[in-house]
Amino acid sequence: MTGIERTLQLKNFLVYNFVFWVVLCLWDIIKTFALSINFDTAYQFSNIIRWPVSNYIAYWILSYLIFDLYQHTRNREKRTFFIYHLLASILFGIIHKFLSATIGLLLERLFLEMETKTWKELLLLLDKTYFEILGSMFIYWLVLIILIGLDYYRRFNDQNTRRLELEGELGKAQLKSMKMQMNPHFLFNAFNTIAMMVRQKKNEEAVDMIGGLSDMFRLSLNKELKQFVHLEDEVELLEKYLSIESLRYQDRLEITWDIDKAVLKYNVPNFLLQPIVENAFKHGISKTLGKAELRIAIKEEQNHIRIEVFNSGSGLPMNWELQKDKGIGLANTIERMLKLYKESFRFIMEEHNDGVSVILKLPINKK
Repeated sequence: MTGIERTLQLKNFLVYNFVFWVVLCLWDIIKTFALSINFDTAYQFSNIIRWPVSNYIAYWILSYLIFDLYQHTRNREKRTFFIYHLLASILFGIIHKFLSATIGLLLERLFLEMETKTWKELLLLLDKTYFEILGSMFIYWLVLIILIGLDYYRRFNDQNTRRLELEGELGKAQLKSMKMQMNPHFLFNAFNTIAMMVRQKKNEEAVDMIGGLSDMFRLSLNKELKQFVHLEDEVELLEKYLSIESLRYQDRLEITWDIDKAVLKYNVPNFLLQPIVENAFKHGISKTLGKAELRIAIKEEQNHIRIEVFNSGSGLPMNWELQKDKGIGLANTIERMLKLYKESFRFIMEEHNDGVSVILKLPINKK
């Protein structure tokens, strides 16, 4: 695909462009012929070389100039864009005037015994037909408006496709969150811990754990299915999840929270935190025989929300690389962040002597 076809995401655009000018040319030929019949005048088909054939051949050639200029200016501010193309349209009109005259002269020399106008006659006509430059400027802006319309239509389709993809990803994130909570291994451990507490006559702790499970399921089921939620909603759901894990691990697990309350009203992607923390348990804490540590730090940093989840335990495997070795949970998280934020977020994994940190930096979203 050519540059303009990639920009507009429209295959065979240059073919459509050629057909466009051919149709306009044929329309002018038919219209001129119909007028000659109405006025009962003889129509010389040799005249179509000068008008409209050479005229539209020049437009077709120069349309590539418009495409190139649009590609280089489409993302500039509106005022700069307008001034740039206003000057370009004036130059376009002047070039078209000389190019169409040249093409007409060459075609007449090729197909006729004698051209209808010599170079000298064409130059003398120039000062009498300067208004044609205004017509060419109008054509320039017509093509430019068509390009802008196609570009906006392409962007609208992209946004709509992206919205549908994100809705699908959100649904997957919710299902993954529920699957993680309903995971037989997770539930088995939770119920086993409850049974152990009952046997040990720790009835209050058992009730607390049952209540924690109930609250966690209720929050997940009642959570709105939308792309962004307040950070405090994400933290609340995570607290319920960790309250169960802390009861299960008891004295073996130390959880540290370091959250700047000012950022809790900011919006973050729905179902963001729990998969990252679950990954910390799966690959770090669950493999630690002794005392384990989980630290969650969230603060504002340079117009970004910085989220760090640290888990103690063994470090990353030898020759581990984020791009090729990330698990399904992290892969889904990164893919979703790319669709939501494109290149404006950061995902970092850092290895420490006593564990691993996952760091996520998101642009602040207050809406």
